Amino acid sequence: MQNYELMLLLNPNAVDEVDIFLASLEKLIKENKGSLVNTKLLGKRQLAYPINNMNYANYVHLDVELNTDTLELLEEKFKFDQNVFRHLTVKVEQ
Repeated sequence: MQNYELMLLLNPNAVDEVDIFLASLEKLIKENKGSLVNTKLLGKRQLAYPINNMNYANYVHLDVELNTDTLELLEEKFKFDQNVFRHLTVKVEQ
């Protein structure tokens, strides 16, 4: 198991769907024997440049512990979800 930090930029118009999205991520992580250590909802912030004609995005920071197979599943989910504008995954060295 490895520790990772995930930063997500989500569609600001889908405020109600953020909780549903995070619940589905947590379910996917737990089904694959990982754990969601910490979730920080950083709120709606202005972007440096427009993405999909939007000037704002909801920022979410996640600390997770999972294996690389689960990480690949998450990356695939982020890639095809239209509410995820950008995502960044950083491996935390221990």
